[in-house]
Amino acid sequence: MKELEEIKDCLVEMKDLSSLMVDLAFSSVMYNSEDIADEVYILEEKMDELTLKVKKLALRAAKNEEDPEKLLSIIEMATINEQISDSAYEIADLILRDVEPHPIIRKIMHDVEEEIGRVKVNKGSILIGKSLKQLKLPTKIGVRLIAIKRGSNYIYNPNKDEEIKEGDILIAVGSGIDRLRKLSNEKGEEGERIED
Repeated sequence: MKELEEIKDCLVEMKDLSSLMVDLAFSSVMYNSEDIADEVYILEEKMDELTLKVKKLALRAAKNEEDPEKLLSIIEMATINEQISDSAYEIADLILRDVEPHPIIRKIMHDVEEEIGRVKVNKGSILIGKSLKQLKLPTKIGVRLIAIKRGSNYIYNPNKDEEIKEGDILIAVGSGIDRLRKLSNEKGEEGERIED
């Protein structure tokens, strides 16, 4: 059934999206970053669209089910993912509303070992046109890409064959975020080289 296949794809995307949003929301607070908080806001709108789509698909699929009540779990799963995204948005909204987090919150956030960053790939970057397999970012600079924003689309957990393009926004985790910024030519300067 076509609807069930679409529902599956949507639910997978929603799971990835809610996980990404939680990471980004906490990062926005940790680094007091409106850019990252704005990203959470954009993703929250996408989550709302996916939730509505899943509910509509489930209603259409119910027409062909002997026991349509089985589809309630699908609607529940979509709703739960939306609630997670709403909570992530509320965390990021602290930054968007310019609420100063208590020092203990910052202390907790800084005790987290992995840094999360949002990095734009600019013209002249050494990363452009290279696959993740070629770049070996985790071993060479200590970052792992959890998503790539390309235009208004997101590529979650990009695979090793994914090529970086000019204008991509890389959402990365790890200790080498500053190095990734240099490699991406974020300041529009001569690109840095990755050592072999």
